[in-house]
Amino acid sequence: MTGTSEDQQGANDITRNRHFGEGFPPRTIAIVGVSRTVTMHHPGYTGARLLRMLREAGFQGRIYPINPNANEIQGVKVYPSVTSVPEPLDLVTITVPAAAVPQVLEDCIVAKALNVQICTSGFGETGDEDGRILENQIREIALRGGLRIIGPNCMGFHVPSVRMKMFEDVSLDKGQVAFVSQSGGHARTFLRHGPDFGVGFSKVISFGNALMMDATDFLEYFATDPETRIIGMYLEGIKDGGRLTSLVKQLTPTKPVIIWKGGHTYSGARAAASHTGSLAGDSQVWDAFFKQTGAISVGSIEEMAEITATILYLRPPSGKRVAVLAAGGGINVATGDICAEEGLDAPALSPKTRTGLREFISLVNQGVLNPLDVPGVIANITILPRTLALIAADPLIDIIVLHVSAEFFAGPLSEVMSEFNECILELNRKDPGGKPVVVAMCDEYRDERIEKYARELRKAGIVAYGSLRSACRALNRFASYYKFLDESDT
Repeated sequence: MTGTSEDQQGANDITRNRHFGEGFPPRTIAIVGVSRTVTMHHPGYTGARLLRMLREAGFQGRIYPINPNANEIQGVKVYPSVTSVPEPLDLVTITVPAAAVPQVLEDCIVAKALNVQICTSGFGETGDEDGRILENQIREIALRGGLRIIGPNCMGFHVPSVRMKMFEDVSLDKGQVAFVSQSGGHARTFLRHGPDFGVGFSKVISFGNALMMDATDFLEYFATDPETRIIGMYLEGIKDGGRLTSLVKQLTPTKPVIIWKGGHTYSGARAAASHTGSLAGDSQVWDAFFKQTGAISVGSIEEMAEITATILYLRPPSGKRVAVLAAGGGINVATGDICAEEGLDAPALSPKTRTGLREFISLVNQGVLNPLDVPGVIANITILPRTLALIAADPLIDIIVLHVSAEFFAGPLSEVMSEFNECILELNRKDPGGKPVVVAMCDEYRDERIEKYARELRKAGIVAYGSLRSACRALNRFASYYKFLDESDT
C-alpha cells in the first residue's frame, strides 16, 4: 500500500463527490478514435474494434462513434466530437493516441460526460519524462473539469446485463461475481476461464493506471450493487490503504472480497511499476491487511476461480477437519501431508463411524482409516450414498473430499456418472451433517483428461478441483473466511 499525495487526494475528493455508479452501467457511449478499419498496429483496443465488438454483442444502449473525418462507419452515423452528440453521455471511451487525449478531455468537460475511460497507454506507466508530463496534464484537466476518469491504460467494462464486452472471446453469461483488475490481461483470463469453474459475472472493471478512479471507488460501488455477491480484485498498488481497509472490513460479513496482490516481490514490484505505474507496497503490510480485514488472499486467477466457486456452491464448513476418500490414485502418506501442508487436518474417524463402515465395506485391498482407500465404494453407486452419509454424520469431520483419477471417470464411473453426480448433489442439498462434499482430481501424471472431467462435474453443479492440493488450498481459505466471521461476531 502507498500513501496518498496531495494532488492525488484532491483528485480523489473531487471524484468521490460524484460517486462511481452515476451513469453506470452506461446506456449512451461515445467512442473517440473510430477509424474506418479494424486493423491493429499495436496490442489493445482500436475504436473501430470496440465499436464492432459492442454491436456484435448486442449492446443495449446507444453508441456514438467519433471521427471528424468520416460520416458513417460500420453502418453507424459518425460525429465529429463528443460535443456534437445529441444527448448526454454516460461514458466516453478514448482510443486516440496519448498526445491527443488532453483535447478530448476538454471536449468531455463541455459535453458534461459522466464517465471517461482512457484506453490509451503512454502515460506515467512508461517511466519516461514525456509520459509523466502528459499524465500530469490530463490530471490537471480532470481536476479542473471534475471528470471521473477510468484509466488510462485500461480495457474498461464488461457488463452482461447491458451486453457490454471488453473482449471478443468471452461469454456474456450473467453471474454474481464482480471483478476489479488493474490488469486487462488478468480480467480477460478470469472472464474466459471463470465459467469453467461455474463462475459467472455481474460486472468486470479493468482500471489500469488509476489516475483518478482507484480500486476503492469501484469497491464502494460493488458494496451496494444488488447483482454482486462476491468481489474479486487484482491489485498492483493502492493509493489509499486506509480506505481500502475500511471498505473491506465493512464488506467482509456480507460480501467476500478475494484479492490477488501482484508486485509483493522486488521483481514483481518492478514489473507493476512498468505495467500500470503502481507502487506495490510492502508484503508485511499486506499480510497484516488480510489478517485484519478477513479478505481472502490468492496467488493466481486459477486460485481466485477455485475459491470463488467454493463460496458460491458450498455451505460454510464448521472447521478444517477433512475426510479424504481415494479411488484410482492410491492412498499414502503423501495425501495426509498435502492436507497438513495446506492447512487442513485429516483426523481419524470416530469409532462409531469406522464400525458402521466396516459393516458393508470390504477391507480386502481397501481401508477405512482417514484418508480412506476405498475405490470399490466410489465406483459402487449403491453404497456410496451410505458411506458419505455416515462420514457426514461424524462429529470429527467437517468436509468430505472424493479424490478420484481421470481413469476412474473413464472406466468404473463412466456408466453411472449421472448417478454419481446426483449422489453428491443430493448430499450437498440435504446436508444432514452440515458437511460439504467436493471432488479433487488425481493429478500425478498431469493427464489431459483431468480438466475435462473436472469441467463435466462443475457443469453438473459439483465443486471440483484439478488436484488434491488445489482443493485443500481452496477449502482452507474457505474455512478460514468463515472462522474469521465467527470470531468477529464474538
